[in-house]
Amino acid sequence: MLGIKDAIKKLYTGEEIIIKHIMLFVLAGVPVMLSNPLNEISKRVGLSATDVFMSLLALIVMAVISIYLGGYIYGIIHNSFDETKQGILPDFNKSWFKIFFQALPVQIVWILYIILVFILAFICKILLAIVIGPKAAAMTIFTLFTIFAAIVFMMIPFIFTEFSKEYKRDGLYNFMLIFTYLRKTFKSVLWLMVKLLPIFIIVAIVNIFGRGNDVVSYICTALGAYLTTIMQYIASYCYVQIYKEKLSGQNLL
Repeated sequence: MLGIKDAIKKLYTGEEIIIKHIMLFVLAGVPVMLSNPLNEISKRVGLSATDVFMSLLALIVMAVISIYLGGYIYGIIHNSFDETKQGILPDFNKSWFKIFFQALPVQIVWILYIILVFILAFICKILLAIVIGPKAAAMTIFTLFTIFAAIVFMMIPFIFTEFSKEYKRDGLYNFMLIFTYLRKTFKSVLWLMVKLLPIFIIVAIVNIFGRGNDVVSYICTALGAYLTTIMQYIASYCYVQIYKEKLSGQNLL
């Protein structure tokens, strides 16, 4: 299985790679940098018309960029399936808006699944509270739910890996896919999480230095957002390699 080093090489190789990374730095950094002044405005007692207008404008910009990058990552995953490609960063064009909305129904369904899991956990907590007592029930449910949620979140990227392969939604609404992925890929995904841990720590440290309103903090904020985005791309590339090794060509249902 190709790993993190291969992902980094693919991400920093290809045509116009410097321009693409400058674009990524800007697109990833703008939303988090805008969040700081928005946070300051939200703390004010009385908001002027200018404050309201600037806040709405900032929220629109953040939403548009988030949607665009949400579609763009599907292009990276799609390119990661092609071993002949020198680099996996796609060109920046308006098609990523379309791809995002194409995947949106799948995102909504899986968000609803997650909400349903929360509701079931709450119901189970109430039932257990009647049987074994409130405190013991709360601890039991919290522990089981945390483990289950962590496993589900580790497997969900395969849903969007499958979508990105040919940009098709067929069969991706079935919750039982999670258990198929779990059975076939759990060890590989767990090992990937371990290998990503050092990168996560570096990104977390950079983001810590981004707290504040001075120039250095803003630079660290933008850098932290960029590195977070790159870490997502690395993970996505590695998920594709696991998919190709463990799941490709198999009946998943």
